[in-house]
Amino acid sequence: MIVLDTTALSAAMRYDDELTAFLLQRRPGNVATVPPAVAEIEYGIRRLPVGSRRRRLLEHERDRLLGTIRLLEWSPEASRRFGTIKADLEHAGTPIDDFDAAVAAVAMAHGASVVTANVVHFERVSGLEVRHWRDA
Repeated sequence: MIVLDTTALSAAMRYDDELTAFLLQRRPGNVATVPPAVAEIEYGIRRLPVGSRRRRLLEHERDRLLGTIRLLEWSPEASRRFGTIKADLEHAGTPIDDFDAAVAAVAMAHGASVVTANVVHFERVSGLEVRHWRDA
């Protein structure tokens, strides 16, 4: 199973050619995202003016995409993994954004890898399989 992070969700909403080709090579049931990524997308949409054409388009694309891929749940295991990831990276002096740590935690709790354009940050998470959709 692969988890699309915020950068991948955003690319999917823009119909990025390379990401689209990557996704077409996967079975739909094997593509998912996680609540922290959806929250970041929602934040980006909510920053736009109400009623604007761009906001309506992005809301439509969000709904279309979330209607076609799985949304993995944030479980107690994901919470434990989040705490471990955050503490381990802080101790190592290589922290990442909390949302990235949360995406990694939920993906790992479900035995999934992360697909992202932000490989450098996610590679800091020990035990997480991560790749850019162009490199897959």
